[in-house]
Amino acid sequence: MTYYQLTSLNNRHKPKTEQLKEAIERLEKRTLFHTLLYKLMFIAEHDNLKLVIENPATKPSYLIGTQNFPNPTFIDKNRMERGDYFVKPTAYWFFNCEPTHGFTRQNDKEQKIIKKCKQGIKAGICSEERSMISPDYARNFICDFIIGKNQENQREPELF
Repeated sequence: MTYYQLTSLNNRHKPKTEQLKEAIERLEKRTLFHTLLYKLMFIAEHDNLKLVIENPATKPSYLIGTQNFPNPTFIDKNRMERGDYFVKPTAYWFFNCEPTHGFTRQNDKEQKIIKKCKQGIKAGICSEERSMISPDYARNFICDFIIGKNQENQREPELF
């Protein structure tokens, strides 16, 4: 959002004309992404395909809490509780399917802090380390919300 507000620290040394040019380029890419996302949802709906979309649940956000996109099905507020390295609140949208509601607790990782992660390859792009979901979190998420499989550490679900 700071690119659009012309307050990005990455651009503070650039002339306003360059900042505006970069904001326009990002808006064009954002519009393309948004269009492709709606096309994906259309295909899933048209062909009755099950689809789960994941996106960070931060504010401000382009997909959450705006008129630009449907509200998420739920937000996992602390991924570390299911075996990830980050707290990172994450939103999920389920199309043509309903999430099951298990809760496999696996809080066994040392927490990583996003700001202490390796930098991305260029400004405005986060690193792979910051973007990845741990294999444990992926397994627990699939068992808890996709296939409804009970696991050893599963407990009663909490309301989201």
